[in-house]
Amino acid sequence: MRLKHSLPEIAARLIVTFFGLFMLALGIDLTLLADLGTDALTSPALAASTLLEPHYPFFTVGNTLICLHVLLILAQIALLRRNYAPVQLLQVLMSFTLGFMVDALLPCVKQLPVPDYTARLGYTLLACVVCAFGIFSFVKANLLPLPAEGFCVALSRTFKLKFSRVKVGLDCAMVLFAVGFSLMFLGTVVGVREGTLICASTIGLIIGLFFHIFPYWDKLFAAVGHRSSTEKEDDFD
Repeated sequence: MRLKHSLPEIAARLIVTFFGLFMLALGIDLTLLADLGTDALTSPALAASTLLEPHYPFFTVGNTLICLHVLLILAQIALLRRNYAPVQLLQVLMSFTLGFMVDALLPCVKQLPVPDYTARLGYTLLACVVCAFGIFSFVKANLLPLPAEGFCVALSRTFKLKFSRVKVGLDCAMVLFAVGFSLMFLGTVVGVREGTLICASTIGLIIGLFFHIFPYWDKLFAAVGHRSSTEKEDDFD
């Protein structure tokens, strides 16, 4: 059985994947620093962490985000059943990596000055760019989807729905859950503000812009694989 990619190409894609996770974690932390609301998927994790962490220190934002991702992975398994590819379980590793990076980077990010609302707005916009580049890198690596996207794929396949509609529905559901959860248990809205709307309306557009600015990533991966194959052929000359 032949591998779809050569080992050097897989290594290159893994490096880009983890770079994408790093950028995504940094972007999430910038939204936490700005405190104007975070992205749709992080908002329920932030609301739950705000409630639980004072009493149970384990439930940091990163660890709560891991729990949310694991639930989405379990939902994928429940939806696809026998059609679920075991390799997709590597999403668990990526979820733990992302959650760890969010917690590890947050103390450093919080050292940045936040003098006024203009700075908060600036950090939110910067977070959108950073998150978009992280997601773009992750998509271009093309190894595995993030758990939220994997869940949307599973849902769209199971019920024959358009992926784009499912993704919008999931984002809306996450935001509504965050609002309802925080109002019920905290008495105020946590994690959902104008920054959430900014993230929702700009990140996708910025990702599309990156696809136009950096069109050669696939050729780079292919070049790595081709160079490896050439080296192996030369060994037999």
